[in-house]
Amino acid sequence: MPSSPISFKGIILTSEEYKEKDRMIRVLTRKDGVINIIVKGVSGRNSKLSFASIPYSYCDLVVTDNHGFYYLKEGSVISGNTGIMETLESMAVAGHISDLLCWSVMQSENSVDCYELSIYAFYALSDNPALYLTYMIIFNWRLMRSLGLAGGARISMPANWQERFTDRLYDILDYIGGQPVSRIFTIELTDEDISVLRPFTLDYLRVQLERDIADPVLKLNLP
Repeated sequence: MPSSPISFKGIILTSEEYKEKDRMIRVLTRKDGVINIIVKGVSGRNSKLSFASIPYSYCDLVVTDNHGFYYLKEGSVISGNTGIMETLESMAVAGHISDLLCWSVMQSENSVDCYELSIYAFYALSDNPALYLTYMIIFNWRLMRSLGLAGGARISMPANWQERFTDRLYDILDYIGGQPVSRIFTIELTDEDISVLRPFTLDYLRVQLERDIADPVLKLNLP
């Protein structure tokens, strides 16, 4: 028997086909980390659940639990973050953020911090998609801090990167890691900052998460 409806807020990270007219969405929640939800009949012409097929939305959701599977009963969009879709680069960075969350949060005890971080990251990327590289760098480093995989910048800095870092870059990473999430997406990075922090944060993710993480923008092979 289905359980009583459960209400919560969440961020849709991915949406994939599941059976003929259904979809499986992965949602980041504040308390339970990343969970899977089946959306029945979402491909129907008049489906009231069609909003759930669009990733990166921040939503109110109501689900039922049936034999260990969550099914979406109803919901609504709080913030669609539709500005992300304005450029291929911002979409690529959003996908990168989504992948990192799916790989690392799950039922993590750090899900509250990661949930808050993702809300601000997707909103910032939607509000100003042209700053996709700045937001990617900020998210990459703060996620590592939230997961307990990085400490102060100077303590965490691998030896092979130390020669490339200036006091300014150390200070930027410490600001990203130590300030409230509501402040960190206001940082202004120069092209010179980005030229070092972009490959550094991606390299740090690869080592800590033990995954072959490509630069999401370079993967586009744009001219």
